[in-house]
Amino acid sequence: MEPGDVSTVIAIEKLSYPTPWPASSYLYELRHNTRASYYVLLKPPTGESAPPERGWRRWLRGVLGLSRESRVIGYVGFRLQLDEVHISTIAVHPDWRRRGWGELLLLTAVEQALELESRCVSLEVRASNQAAQNMYRKYGFRFKSVHPGYYRDGEDAWLMEAEVYEDAYGARLARLRRALEARLRWQQTGVGQNDGDTI
Repeated sequence: MEPGDVSTVIAIEKLSYPTPWPASSYLYELRHNTRASYYVLLKPPTGESAPPERGWRRWLRGVLGLSRESRVIGYVGFRLQLDEVHISTIAVHPDWRRRGWGELLLLTAVEQALELESRCVSLEVRASNQAAQNMYRKYGFRFKSVHPGYYRDGEDAWLMEAEVYEDAYGARLARLRRALEARLRWQQTGVGQNDGDTI
C-alpha cells in the first residue's frame, strides 16, 4: 500500500465496517510505523470483471471518493509485536467478495509472518461474523478470548490465534495456497478445477 492508495482503501473501509479507520491512521502507519506492513489487492488485469456500475453504484462511488482509475479492490495490514504478527485490518470491496480474494489477503499476511519467523498470528473478529471466523479456522486460527465491547458500536470481538512456527503448519499453508490458486485460476479462465469453497 502507498499513500496514493489510501483514498480507495478508505472507500472500501466505509463499505466494509460500521466504524472505519480514518485516512490519517493509514497515512500515519505507512509513513511512521516501521513495524507495520500494509498490502493492497489489485483488480485482476484480465478475465474477471466487476459488475457494471449503474445508478446508485456510480453515485456511491462519487460520494465515497472511489477513483474510477484505481485498481485496488482489497487490502490487509499487520503489525509485528515481538514474535507475533497481529492482523489489524483486512477487507475486500463488496463487488469482489466471496471469490477467494479475502482468503488471498489472509494467506499473504500469514506467509509474511512465516518470513518474519513469527511464532503466531493473531487477529480480532466480530463475534457475529461467522463467515470470517470460518475462513480463519481454515487457516488454523483458534478462539482465544473475548474482548467485551471492543468495537465502537459495542459489539464484542473474538481474539483468534494461529500457531505458525511448526513445519506441519508450513505444509498445510502450501496445500491451502495450491487450492486457492486453482480456484482463482478457474474463476478467471475456466481452466482447472474449482475447489468448491464459498469464502
